[in-house]
Amino acid sequence: MLVALALACSPSPAPEIGGAEMDGVPDVRQRFTARHRWALADGVLTRDDQPVLTGVIGEVAQVDDRVVAAVVVEEPVTTDLAVIDGSATPRLLGLEQSPDRVALSPDGTHAAFVSGAGWASVWVVPVDLSEPPEQLTNVGLERRKGGLPEGFVPPPLEPPTFRGDTLAWTPADGVPRSVRWR
Repeated sequence: MLVALALACSPSPAPEIGGAEMDGVPDVRQRFTARHRWALADGVLTRDDQPVLTGVIGEVAQVDDRVVAAVVVEEPVTTDLAVIDGSATPRLLGLEQSPDRVALSPDGTHAAFVSGAGWASVWVVPVDLSEPPEQLTNVGLERRKGGLPEGFVPPPLEPPTFRGDTLAWTPADGVPRSVRWR
């Protein structure tokens, strides 16, 4: 399983139109831009009725001129982030952190994600790979007998939210958390 961050060009923020599944009819979510109509249904993201990504996991987010989606693209169970600009083929970033729960910064330059490797931690990486991924939580923690290590920061259940210089989230314990990312 390969999880991908898909970035696709579109000219402006777009409102979401859609709703919950009703009477067995699948939930179809659509976003419109000046250039494209994006739709997500049954795990397939389409642009102008043409499939762009299949196996989409969770919601699709749109920030300015980019669409972000986590998708399953192949077996075995391996995850990575992929970037799609315009109609180009996805470009894998080659991350070793098993990323999921992906968010995109408001300017579209950075992706935040939760790593599934080792302790679940929040990471950030420039989508152009101009810098290596940076671990923001649970740095240097070691396993200990009988529970979580001192200083463990629970990861988000949903993608974190970019708020200025911080990433914010609420983990399973319900206590809001945040960390500086730049």
